[in-house]
Amino acid sequence: MRAEDISIWIVDRDALISTVELATAFDAYLCTLPWAGQGIDWRELPSRSLALDGVSDDEAVHWARATPMGAHDHVLVIDSATEPGVICTFDDAVRDFELLSNRPELYMCGLDLSGESPEPTFEHFIERRSFMTLNAKL
Repeated sequence: MRAEDISIWIVDRDALISTVELATAFDAYLCTLPWAGQGIDWRELPSRSLALDGVSDDEAVHWARATPMGAHDHVLVIDSATEPGVICTFDDAVRDFELLSNRPELYMCGLDLSGESPEPTFEHFIERRSFMTLNAKL
């Protein structure tokens, strides 16, 4: 994640930078899934998709709330296994994911903030594919 480029957004949204270890753990989970090319092979998983062309931020949030990730108030957003991710509110992640990463693929999973450390639920995730589609695991 390009934390230096989004530092103002991070402060304005009370977001946090995750550890690289948390991003690596999420990536390790994603690597257990079937892949095709640069992304997950959704033909192998129960899922739903949203084409982003012409979709408003509110429509994207409404769509994402109906996925398992929508059960969480916060999410972890990553675009690399070797860089820290961002921990932010669900709505901020879905509204602003295009600001968070200039890479075509981006992944976000549900996360609960309770106690001393974030508790991610990796299997509740959404993939952004090629800047054009959101795919959610059901």
